[in-house]
Parts: sequence; structure tokens; C-alpha cells
Amino acid sequence: MKKPLTALVNKGCVPVGGIYRLDYDSAVVLTDDFKKKEAGGVPRGGFLLAVAGDNTDSGFILEDQEVILLRVRGTAPLPNESELIQTRLAVVRDAGASGVGFDDVTDVLTRNELQQSAFDCEVLGTFYTENDARDASIEYGADIDNVVVSARYQVYLPSTEVLSWLASYPEPEDTQDALTIGKVRFAATRRKALIAGTDQAEVRISVSDFVGRKTAVFGMTRTGKSNTIKTLVTAVHRYGSEHKRSIGQLIFDPQGEYANVNKQDHTGLRLLGDDESTVRIYKVEPSSADSREKPLRINFYDREVLEAAWSLVSEATTPVNTNYGKSFRSSVLSEPDPNDRSRYSRWAWAAVAFYGLLAKCGFEAESLPQPLMIAAETGPMTDFLNAHPKVQVQAGRPGNYRVISPAAALALTEWIGERESEFPKWHDTKDCHFSAIWGVYKYTGVTSAIRSIRAFHGPNSAGDVGLHLWEDMQAGRLSIVDLSSGNDKVAKVMSERVVTHLLNRASERFRADHEPVEMQIIVEEAHNLFERGGREVTDDPWVRLSKEAAKYRMGLIYATQEVTSVDKRMLSNTSNWLISHLNSDHETRELAHYYDFKVWTPSIIRAEDVGFVRMKTYSGKYIIPVQISKFDHAMVNGARNAAGLASIDVAIEGE
Repeated sequence: MKKPLTALVNKGCVPVGGIYRLDYDSAVVLTDDFKKKEAGGVPRGGFLLAVAGDNTDSGFILEDQEVILLRVRGTAPLPNESELIQTRLAVVRDAGASGVGFDDVTDVLTRNELQQSAFDCEVLGTFYTENDARDASIEYGADIDNVVVSARYQVYLPSTEVLSWLASYPEPEDTQDALTIGKVRFAATRRKALIAGTDQAEVRISVSDFVGRKTAVFGMTRTGKSNTIKTLVTAVHRYGSEHKRSIGQLIFDPQGEYANVNKQDHTGLRLLGDDESTVRIYKVEPSSADSREKPLRINFYDREVLEAAWSLVSEATTPVNTNYGKSFRSSVLSEPDPNDRSRYSRWAWAAVAFYGLLAKCGFEAESLPQPLMIAAETGPMTDFLNAHPKVQVQAGRPGNYRVISPAAALALTEWIGERESEFPKWHDTKDCHFSAIWGVYKYTGVTSAIRSIRAFHGPNSAGDVGLHLWEDMQAGRLSIVDLSSGNDKVAKVMSERVVTHLLNRASERFRADHEPVEMQIIVEEAHNLFERGGREVTDDPWVRLSKEAAKYRMGLIYATQEVTSVDKRMLSNTSNWLISHLNSDHETRELAHYYDFKVWTPSIIRAEDVGFVRMKTYSGKYIIPVQISKFDHAMVNGARNAAGLASIDVAIEGE
């Protein structure tokens, strides 16, 4: 039995040269064209293993149980580079002038000399064992702790088996925790990798790295971000089932691609469960035939969700940047303590105007879930009631009235709005927001903006979506919020409200010393939701999530094509990175601030292949270039089986 690192180097690794210059950060490897051809090619970014020792009949014997891991950055000039260039120039000139091949104008020694070249390599770290025992475990350090005479080091190109081991290091002790996420891929051009077989080197990651931590998935549209997210979500779902851990997952889906089955391959995340106990999908228009689908709508007239309704309306009218629009949005509709009668009356007047505005904009409902109690002058109100005998406004004790329906709120607001002298307290802008809301009734810019979010109103909906999703997370469900029916403003407000609600509930449990609710939040097209440096931590739920989520065991996966759209505070707290094609050096310059992605920026900009990512995981020691596996039926059924569900013919289910 060989020592572990000796055995590693002798698993088919191919010699490509030796080190002739070494320092703590870099190495220059001398090689030649013949060795590179025999090894099957050496791509930029590829791994090399530098070892000190001797070749014997039984294989390579290491002098010490340590292996230096190198990454090829490019080529390096040889000490006699200028002479080689002159010789090569002469060969090309003479061959061209005489019309013969290059070999015909050179001798063997010259040809051998001309084939010499060198790689400029980055020193990534050292694999070593703490003792020389044959069963010693292999450790890794992200540097080297000594520089010896560099001519002692021979350099090997890893075999397919060793490359897979390097790309998957360190593998989890429990093999169930490992996910084969794809195969090693160093270059867009794959001919030599196909011939050498290194394109079959699997990359295995630890699923636990993605539970309760932040994960960034960056790349242009159509480069495989969604496929990567589906793979990770399915893996976490399976991981939770296998480890008997309740891990809720919430996906904000701006395009509806996660909420629905893919029409091309008939796969989809909704197939991870057969009913609402496992999967719930929140839609504006849910199907009554599928128990998994739930209404995303809220009843804008329900006082339980008044703040949510007001947030959505305010955000929808943001483009109306006029004075009356700004005054409208500055209104405060938070319901005060009913015992503070004066303040409560002023709030009720503004609420009447708001509900009337909703009715004017086509938000239908026969009645208000909770009638509004208002105070008003008896004389002017008697005139109103006489003029509108069928309107649902009921008189109670003197000076008190009940507004029962949205239509009544609209009629009352329009009556009072035109009669400022009869209702002076309602129009007092210092203490009441009635006038600010009434002031937009006649401006189509505001009313048109509010009409654009009518799809999110459901007169029969009950409660807040945020509360329903918290219950889902407690139950360990996969919940998908389909935001494809709304505009970007609505999606932003709704997602922020939900995340804030989840954070607040998680914080309450933490302060009460209760076990946290494990959950994952997945955000697609994150650039539409995030604001870079725009707000304080307390006002930005995404930054708050990045800072507080670890102690609450809340994970975050965010996907976007714009690195610069993500707050630096979030980037600094991101543990896992999967980077595919980006077409802008503006974005790659930002990316280069993290780990050693700077080395990969030329490839990231140039290679547009779908699913080709550069990956750094929480437990991974260095960046791995990976061709991500395609999300398929086997992944779906593997997760279903782990949850105790039968395999399904996904193709039939999707039809």
C-alpha cells in the first residue's frame, strides 16, 4: 500500500516538465511540445502537480509527502527566449524561401531546442500529510511553507481520476451529501479534453455548503443560471429529506419559469411534490384543479394588509413625479391606537379616501371586510345621506358613521372633497392626509398607475402572503412566488415585504431562544430587486438578510447578470460563487475584487457557452471551472424518492 500522495501522483498522472523557477506565489514550468502532446494538452487555468522525488520502476516516489498545486496562468519567456525567436524566424524564412517543410531546414537538436517553452503558473497551495503513515489523511494549505531548489520539482498533469479528486476536494464524509454538479471544463474549445478523456472528470460539491449561506449565480441571459438554480434547489430538497431536516425554500420567480413545467423537456420544480403539503405555487391566477397553486393576490380593502396595499400603490405611482404625486406618496396610513380618538379619526378620513381611490381605479369588492368608523359633522353628513340614499354609509350615534363598502367610500370622498368649507377638519393638511389622497382623484397619471396593479387584488383573498409563506417555511415546503403577471415595481415591493416579514419572524424566534426555521430564499433577476448602496441596512431587507441570516439559518441564492447591481455588503458575505459568461469588463472588474476571479476574467468575457461556470464554494479551496449538468428527470425523481414519493414519468406529467 502506497502513501496517499504517492498513490495520487501515480494514478495515471502524466509528466509535462519541471520547475526551473519557484517562489511563494508563482512558478515557471519548463516543458516542450512533445510532452504537451503526450499529456493531451495543457489549457490555460489547468491544474498541474509539482512534486519532489525520483522515478523508479514501480512509479514515482515522493521525497516528502507533499504536492504543490499549480494553476496555469499563461506562458512565460525562457532565459534564452530572444535567441529562440531569432532561430524560429530563420526557420520560417528559410522554409518559406525554399518551399519545403520546417523540419527540412533544421537538424534534430535544433528542432528539440525550438520546442522548448514554459508555463507561468500560480501557486495555489500544498497537499500534505501530517505524518508518513500510509493511512494518513490528506490536508490542504493555501500556500507553501518552504522554497527548495526548484530543479528538484517534477510537474505532472492530473489524470481524469485525479482531476476529479482535485475539483471535488474536500469531499464530504457522508457520500449522500455530495452532489455531482457537473464536469471539469477549462476551455470553450474541448477537442483535446475529449481526446484525453479529462472532459469526464466529475465535480462533486457538498450540498451543505449551500444550506444557510449566500450563493451568487452571475451570468448573461441564456447562459444557464436557471438550470444551475434548479439543480441546487432540487439538491437541497433531497438533502433535507435524506437528513430528516425541514428546510423551506422560497423562490421569487419573475418570469414564471420555476412555477411552470418546461415545455421543451417537461421538467420543473413543481414536480418535486404531488400536493400542497410539499410544494406551493403562488400565482395571480391559480388553477383550481391543482392543490399546489395558491392565490398570490391580497384583498386591498383588508385592513390586515393595509400597509402592504399602501406600499404597492405607492411604489406603482413612483413614476408620477409631480408635486401632487409626491404629496400623495407622503401620506401615512398606518392604523393608530383606536383609544387615541383624534388621531384615529384623522386616519379614518384618509383611509376613506384611499379605499375610494381604489374603487375609482377598478378594485372591485362588494363590501369592506372591516367597516370604517368615522366621525363627521351631523349636518353636512345628513345632506350627503339624503343625496345618496342607497350608498352604504350608516349613521350610528350622533356624529359617528359606518362606511361599509368601497362604493360608499368613493361617493363620500367625492362629496367631501368638493366641500372643503363644510368639512374643514378633513381638509386640514397639517394633521390629516385626506386632501393628499383626494388630490390625485382627477389626475390620470396616478389613477392609471394604480390600475396597473389591479391583477394583485382579490376580493376573496384572506390574510397576508408573507404570513402564508412563513408557515410554508416552517413546514419545510418548496414555495414559488410567480411574479410574472406584475411589473418590476410590484415585484420589488412584494418580495421586499415578504423577506422583511420572514426576517422579523426569524428574529423573534432568535430572541425567544427558539430553534431557528431553516430556509432558503432564491431570487432570480436580482438586479431588478436589489439597490446598490441605496439604503441603510435596516431599510434594505436584502442587505439585512446578508448580515443577519447566518444566525437565523436563512440561506440566499441570488442570480443576476450585473455584479455591480449587488450591494458590496452582500458580496462580502457571499460564500458560494458560480460565474458564467459576462460581456462587460465593468462587471468583471467588480468581480475581480473577490477571490482570484481576476485570473478568469478573459475566459468569462470570451466564452459564451451555456452552463460553463467558474465556481468557488464555501468549503472549496480554489476556483473550479465546471460544465454544469443539465437539470433532468433523474434529479427530480432522486429528490422525490428521498422524500418517500414514487418516481414519475416526468414527460407524461408535463404534457
